[in-house]
Amino acid sequence: MEQSHPSRAGWRRYTPRLGTLPQLIAAAVLWGVGTSVLLIRGVFYLISQDEIDRFGYWVALIGLAAVAVGLIKARLILIRYAQKAVRRIRTRGHACFFGFFAPSSWLFILVMMGGGMMLRRTPLVDYWWGRTFLGILYIAVGTALLIADVIFWRAVFGRGAAAPEDAEGPAAVVVDGSAERARAGDAPAA
Repeated sequence: MEQSHPSRAGWRRYTPRLGTLPQLIAAAVLWGVGTSVLLIRGVFYLISQDEIDRFGYWVALIGLAAVAVGLIKARLILIRYAQKAVRRIRTRGHACFFGFFAPSSWLFILVMMGGGMMLRRTPLVDYWWGRTFLGILYIAVGTALLIADVIFWRAVFGRGAAAPEDAEGPAAVVVDGSAERARAGDAPAA
C-alpha cells in the first residue's frame, strides 16, 4: 500500500502544513497588519496638536508628499516583491505554513521592525522635525505596503495576473488538482 504523504523525518513532522490559500491569506493579513500599524502611527505623528499648530493645513500637503513617496516605493520595489512572494507560495503548494515568506524575508521583517522600534526610542522623537520625519516615513512605507498588499488579496480571490488556473507548470497543480482536472476534461471549466 502506497502512502500519499510519506512521513516527514525529524523536526519537519512538527511543522504545520497548509495549502496555498491559507498561506496567501496569512501573507495578506501580515502585510495588512504591518500597513495598519505604520499608517496609524504615521498619521498620529502628523496630526498631533503640536504639528497642526506648527504647520496648519500644510500637514495635509506633507501627508500627500508621504503618500507620493509611498507610491514610488511600491512601484519600484514592493509590488515586484509581493508578486515574487505569491509565486513562491503557489509554487510550493501544500507546504510548511511559516514558509510563505523566504527565511531571508522573515529576517528582513525582523530587522525592519527592530529598526522602527529603535527609531521611536531615539531622541529623534523629542524634536518636532524628528516627529515630522517619522510621520512621513511611516506614512510612506505604510502606503507602499498597502498598495503591494493588494497583490496578495488579488491572489487570494483569484483575480491576480498569475492565477493558478492560468499558470503553467507546478503552480497549476496547487489548487487541489482542480486546474489539472479542468485541463484534462474531467471537470467542467469555471
